Amino acid sequence: MALDTYSNLKTTIANYLNRSDLTAYLGDFITLTEARLNRELRVREMVNTDTSTTTVAGTQSYSLPTGYLEATTVIYQSNPYCTLRFMSNTDFYNKYNTSQTSGKPTYFTIVGSNILLGIAPNSATTLQINYYKTISALSDDNTTNTILTNYPELYLYGSLAESAPFIMQDERINTWATLYKEALKNANETSSRGSTTSSPLQMSTPQVA
Repeated sequence: MALDTYSNLKTTIANYLNRSDLTAYLGDFITLTEARLNRELRVREMVNTDTSTTTVAGTQSYSLPTGYLEATTVIYQSNPYCTLRFMSNTDFYNKYNTSQTSGKPTYFTIVGSNILLGIAPNSATTLQINYYKTISALSDDNTTNTILTNYPELYLYGSLAESAPFIMQDERINTWATLYKEALKNANETSSRGSTTSSPLQMSTPQVA
């Protein structure tokens, strides 16, 4: 059976476990796997671009796009465009404060559900955020997604690993966990080799004035 839909995935999980009494819980194993993938998986299929934010002169903080997990690049679409560099919260607050004048930002940091620009912009400019977005969760209504299509083993082994403690199948925990970790490593490495847009952010630690 192809692992190409939510229904087929649940059937395959049940077959691997050789259990017919877990129907009510299979969705939970998949949901837990998706939460783990959102934390650990970084592949090009998850990269999204948001250009809905227009900066306001003197305003430093803006809401992050829906489903934001991690930025790949942040571009201040001035003339010329400026790719902002990430700065840790501590360094950011040490360098930028409300007493500083506005101008063309060159750095950003993430605080909660907001992106902060340093320094505050002095004009209305489009902010382009390229970022890893949360996986589109599988359900009876949303029967597939790009992760299931391209990396079905992640969903399968992840769900099996989540099931083992629940059904007290301790002898299989390490087996499923090892298979999941290997699949995760392969997915991340394969995506990294084939993409030029999702390289890790570089931390910047400038001199504090």
